[in-house]
Amino acid sequence: MSVEEKAVPVPTELDGPYWEGARDHKLMLQRCAGCRLHNAQPRVICPRCHGSDFEWTEVSGKGTLHSYTIVRQTTVAGFQDELPYVVAHVQIDEEPTCFISANLLVAERDYQLLTIDLPVVVAFEDRGDVTVPQFRLA
Repeated sequence: MSVEEKAVPVPTELDGPYWEGARDHKLMLQRCAGCRLHNAQPRVICPRCHGSDFEWTEVSGKGTLHSYTIVRQTTVAGFQDELPYVVAHVQIDEEPTCFISANLLVAERDYQLLTIDLPVVVAFEDRGDVTVPQFRLA
């Protein structure tokens, strides 16, 4: 299947800046204006200081592999031809409590190289009008 047949995220008012940044190949995360905590998922209340003022900032896109799974079967349209693939939980460098879940772009022959704490960097896949952040080994 082609990239166009994969599911395409639908940006909302809350996460729109994330997807706008991705379109420009920038990893944008919400950050609390009070305590400066980065959030991978947009929030209305900061879990650390309980503030409600947020800003969107570009982060480096660098991180470490915190955990991962190898997907060997799926019913999700657009992904059957890509089996197996890796879904990663990445800790971003700017915030040790901020984790992003995304595909890890790695060849199947290199799966045996995967270990926790490997350095990764963001990569982007264009899917029609939306660009999706993913990661690859640094």
